[in-house]
Amino acid sequence: MLTINVYGDKILKQKAKKVLKVDQRTLQLIRDMLETMKESDGVGLAANQVGSRDSIIIADLSHVEGYEKSKPIVAINPEILSGEGKSTYEEGCLSLPGIRLNIERSEKIKLRFQDTDLNFHEENFDGLFGRVLQHEIDHLNGILLTDRISAEEKKNIEEDLDKILNREVELNYQISEL
Repeated sequence: MLTINVYGDKILKQKAKKVLKVDQRTLQLIRDMLETMKESDGVGLAANQVGSRDSIIIADLSHVEGYEKSKPIVAINPEILSGEGKSTYEEGCLSLPGIRLNIERSEKIKLRFQDTDLNFHEENFDGLFGRVLQHEIDHLNGILLTDRISAEEKKNIEEDLDKILNREVELNYQISEL
């Protein structure tokens, strides 16, 4: 299981780098990300959350009611081509343990990404899957949930953010040190 970076860790504010080749290191990173996400009870994970600047996200909702038949998605160099509609939903994040925030996102997205053979795909996603993918792509762009809320909302969670910064939160997974 990989170490998860949390609020305050510099890598979470850095933009990911495009993946130009997929080698054994990349494939191992993806396997480790899937295991880490599963062991941490997450539904999505971006590579920078586990210390890599590679532009890779994963999502697996197969343990979520209504999505049991879905398959995990590995998206390399993902890019949202379009979005439509807006909805607000409460989101959590492995990098913001214990914090849940109402975030507005597109209801439907068209996503362009590459698979592990670097073949391009374009697919439409909506509902929770679309939301999770948008959340993870935000990570690749150095955007956290806290960047999507008002200053007043952020002030309301300041104490919780300080606890994360000071590593005073209890977790069921390992977090990195600053």
